[in-house]
Amino acid sequence: MVVVKKRKTADAWKRKEWFTIYSPKSFEEKEIGTTPATEPDKLINRILEVPLREITGNIAHQFIKMWFRIVEVKGKNAHTQFDGFELVREYLRRNVRRRRSMIRVVRQVETNDKKKLSITVYTFTARKIDTSKKNLIRKIMINAIDRIAKENNFENLVQKMIFGTMPAEIFKELKPIAQIKRVEISKCTMVSEK
Repeated sequence: MVVVKKRKTADAWKRKEWFTIYSPKSFEEKEIGTTPATEPDKLINRILEVPLREITGNIAHQFIKMWFRIVEVKGKNAHTQFDGFELVREYLRRNVRRRRSMIRVVRQVETNDKKKLSITVYTFTARKIDTSKKNLIRKIMINAIDRIAKENNFENLVQKMIFGTMPAEIFKELKPIAQIKRVEISKCTMVSEK
């Protein structure tokens, strides 16, 4: 008769340690979560998604999802850098209505400290507009996005996009052309250099 030996399985969870994750300096280095890992090196390049509301404490920021990439581990603390953000779809979709126009621009820009970003900007009008005005609005949006990106360093540009000063600047430039209801930066991601 054959005797089968039972194997001892090592519980993978028992070997893991918990690490505290902190936001970047530009977001006040607040604790944004914890994660388990067997080795600190395995944390590098993990991306954490956090609502901006958890960092600022402002309920008005609940529609913004922030992405942070872990870049450094010191002891039990993991430090991150900004990797991008996105508005929740429901927040954008509530601006889309009948008899209104929506203009979308996706633009890759470079800040004055040579960081590359891909930015998606939406403009919603109060009334439906014709194609020639849409094209003019799109052209002004592209020029404004490029100008603002060249004038600011990476951290300032991210702060302007998230906290609404960049959309407000674009809104002011578009106001003489058509009745603009809203300008939103819906997405921003870091462009990796390969």
